[in-house]
Amino acid sequence: MVALSVVVATTQPWPELQMCLDSLYAQAIVENAELLIVDGHGEGLTDEALRRYPRARRLQMPGLSVLQMRSLAMSQAQGEVVAVTEDHCRVAHDWCRRIIEAHKKYPEAAVIGGTVENGSDQGIIDWASFFIVNGPAMPPVRDGPRRKVAGQASVSYKKRFVPPDVPPLGRMEWTLSRDLHNRGELLVTDSRIRVAHVQPLTFPAACAIHYHDSRIIAGFRIQAIGRVEHMIRFVACFAMPPLLFLRTVLPVLAKRRKLGWLFLSMPMIGVLVFCRAAGALVGFMRGPGDSPRRIR
Repeated sequence: MVALSVVVATTQPWPELQMCLDSLYAQAIVENAELLIVDGHGEGLTDEALRRYPRARRLQMPGLSVLQMRSLAMSQAQGEVVAVTEDHCRVAHDWCRRIIEAHKKYPEAAVIGGTVENGSDQGIIDWASFFIVNGPAMPPVRDGPRRKVAGQASVSYKKRFVPPDVPPLGRMEWTLSRDLHNRGELLVTDSRIRVAHVQPLTFPAACAIHYHDSRIIAGFRIQAIGRVEHMIRFVACFAMPPLLFLRTVLPVLAKRRKLGWLFLSMPMIGVLVFCRAAGALVGFMRGPGDSPRRIR
């Protein structure tokens, strides 16, 4: 068994993956890591592109969502540790080594998350989206045991904690981390494990991605809760926008970084949290629908 497996999934055609793989491939070879590239597009990693990364293992899963692809690949990974990042992330030059070192430092940890910087840092829309999703993982962060860690941009699991079964709709990494925490397992943050999240968005794309992401979360939750909690959460959707706004803004204020961008992007954050509230409302009414296929 190798020390580390890395899973990257894409639903986009080549060269969407190139930035991520160019930052990841050489260090994965140095660390003798297993690199699993999951192609849900069919041309996400072409034969010609694969020749640039001959030791990568391509898994072709056309038509599946990124949630399904990552879950399936994680269950097939051979490493003692299974790490995940996204096709639009650029990992730091020592990302693989830092993950291996962190799991050696915390042998009892089930999950170790890193930090996430905004790699699309020129526009208000991109900053608003980044703050909502990755603001808590933006440096500085407190290292050591945590209740929550970074999500799919930079997170790793001891393989023994990765469920071998894959739900039909796949699995969201933050829900796996949450479930492990609820079972009493240790979650850790290590700020030396760094990635840049590079996802420039137009206004319609930003609204859509936040709507679909929130609908997925609600749709997944109704599978694990009773009727009473389902009704409570449905009603709570009407109060979500101000709560989500505060949950986005307050952690970033506490970091005392990027405050200019935070204040400039607040109106856009307000728009996007309404999109998330709408997604949650529909998710609790009608389930996740086709939203898992709409996110990247």
